[in-house]
Amino acid sequence: MSEQSLISDPAPNMRFSFPGSRGNLYYSVFAADLASAAAGTHFSWSSPTLPKLEAADSWLPINAEQASWIGSLTALGTVFGPFLGSWLVNTIGRRWAIVTSVMICFVAWIILLFANSVWIIYIGRFIGGAGGGIAFLACPMYVAEISEPEVRGALGSLFAFFLVAGYLIEYAFGPYVSYSVLIFLNFIPTVLFLLCISLTPESPYYFLREGETSKALESLTWLRKGRRPEEIQKELSEIETEVRRSMAEKVGISDLVATVGNRRGLVISLGVVAGQQISGVNVDLFYAQNIFIMAGSSFSSSASTLIVGVILFVAGGFAPPLARIFGMKNVLLLSAIGMAIFQFVLGMYFYLSSTGYDMTAYGWLPVTSMVLFILTYTVGYGPLPWAVMAEMFPTNVKALASAITASFCWFIAFLLTKFFNIVSELLGTYFPFFLFCGLCVITAIFTIFVVPDTRGMTMQEILDLLNKRPATTSHSGTTSDETLGA
Repeated sequence: MSEQSLISDPAPNMRFSFPGSRGNLYYSVFAADLASAAAGTHFSWSSPTLPKLEAADSWLPINAEQASWIGSLTALGTVFGPFLGSWLVNTIGRRWAIVTSVMICFVAWIILLFANSVWIIYIGRFIGGAGGGIAFLACPMYVAEISEPEVRGALGSLFAFFLVAGYLIEYAFGPYVSYSVLIFLNFIPTVLFLLCISLTPESPYYFLREGETSKALESLTWLRKGRRPEEIQKELSEIETEVRRSMAEKVGISDLVATVGNRRGLVISLGVVAGQQISGVNVDLFYAQNIFIMAGSSFSSSASTLIVGVILFVAGGFAPPLARIFGMKNVLLLSAIGMAIFQFVLGMYFYLSSTGYDMTAYGWLPVTSMVLFILTYTVGYGPLPWAVMAEMFPTNVKALASAITASFCWFIAFLLTKFFNIVSELLGTYFPFFLFCGLCVITAIFTIFVVPDTRGMTMQEILDLLNKRPATTSHSGTTSDETLGA
């Protein structure tokens, strides 16, 4: 059986129906976000692998400069992936773009499995990042387009939860298995994804974009299982109106900033993903095991890293209900404040250690600070920026705007992960953490004054809010410009 037949879009009357009124929707989100787990394995692979390659008995000895490239090239590849993704989502569809991202990540693992030089590892790391970059664009777009307004923010936050599941594979098994065995373990999310995605439909937005109204209706009917036909038809008409309006406008860089709504959406999206990265999270995650080695923690570095991974995974499950109850804006604000506090504490530990204070009695502090930082990150600025991004743009510019946003995000991640070791050696291990603390404070201010509260709004109401238009529907009473902080 070919790959095409395994994961082709089944006819609606042949597709299995899942329990619950939203069972079909929840399953589709689960299946799509398995791509995030497949990508996540690439992003944290360097944490358990670099100490092995840097060891005296390494099968492929590397120096500090080579280690920094291995740690950062995945982020650099992710800079370029979203632009390929923006073409794929409009050419072959959101669903097939996600499939493509997973297959690229799989190819990257094959390259790394047979690598016999550091340059082959560089290539595998870059390609893995490119595949992940497609997922960072396509998955949030797909989930936002198939979700109901009441649960869109919560379901959008699950992308990062699954990303962390990929991290956890590296943290849980990486320190204890060989280089090649870890790569074989990383095949698991890919296999699960290919099995599960076969039962999901394409986004009705994409079908309407292609003029396939009957297929859009079939997709929406399956996703809204149990709804009355007139309710489904009403939602389809609203989606069709938004698609037609957005498709009537040109698409290009100049067009992306031509309207006030697009400009506001771009500023908000770039701001929240920048806040995610300048918190220092990817430095903490990519180099987690090395950071604990530098700290001389009373816990082993591998055990400390596993603790961080478990906290990432468990805490990620709280993001969807928190976003649904309190709104993404409020959760983002609390997240930024918490991250600032715990990066400061971690910086103080390294500063006091560097000035000669005996920190032996406080060996638990780096692990505790990292865990609390990860906890506050995971419930807010970890998952929610991608959910925010997915809400900010009309259909015609969504792919381009999402590509720019995701690329900007990972360009920052590349710079931080590439130069973390260099800055730590030149200015002291403590300096980056104090810097991250200050940047988290700036992120909190941005969240207060710029990020809107979109709780309960339809996609069209959010676009009306950004464009300062009167709301065209009435799902939410919060449609004033004050929610934009502008």
